[in-house]
Amino acid sequence: MNSVSFNLINLHRSILLILILSIVNIIYAQDRSELNYDENLNIYRVVALRNQNNPIESISNAVVVEKPYALYSPNAFSPDGDGINDFFKISGQAMIDFQIEIFNRWGQMVYKSLDLSNGWDGTFKGKNLPTGTYVYKIKTSKYGVEQKLVKSGTVALVR
Repeated sequence: MNSVSFNLINLHRSILLILILSIVNIIYAQDRSELNYDENLNIYRVVALRNQNNPIESISNAVVVEKPYALYSPNAFSPDGDGINDFFKISGQAMIDFQIEIFNRWGQMVYKSLDLSNGWDGTFKGKNLPTGTYVYKIKTSKYGVEQKLVKSGTVALVR
C-alpha cells in the first residue's frame, strides 16, 4: 500500500519539512514548467523556510505520485426532494472508462450512465420507482492499467 509520511523538525529556528516516500512508482519533475495538473496524480513539492518573514531557502524537485484506485457507492438514498441523499451517486478516484447500470428486481435495466458525475434520481422513463432494493453493476478501469474492474452491489431506494 502506498503511504506518505511527514515529519517536522525544528532546528535552530529553521523549520524543515522532510517528505519521506515509501512508494515504488515515483516520477520526478525538474521544474515548474513540467508540472501539469492531472486528477489522477498527487504532486508534492518540499519548501524550506527559515521563518515566515524571510524568503524561501530551498525548493525541492516535484514528486508525482499516482492516486490509489478508490470506488465508493452508498447503500441507500432517498429521492424525496429535501436536498439530502436525493441521488444515488458513485464517487472515486483514479478511474477511467466509467459505466454504471442499475436493475430492478426483475432484471430490467432502469438506469445507465457513462459519466461519474451523474447520479440516479430513482426514476425510470420519467416516473418514480417504488421503494425497494436495486442492483447496480459498475465497470471501470484503473488509471494507467488496461484491466477492466467490475463492482456490483445493491442500493436501497427509500421514499
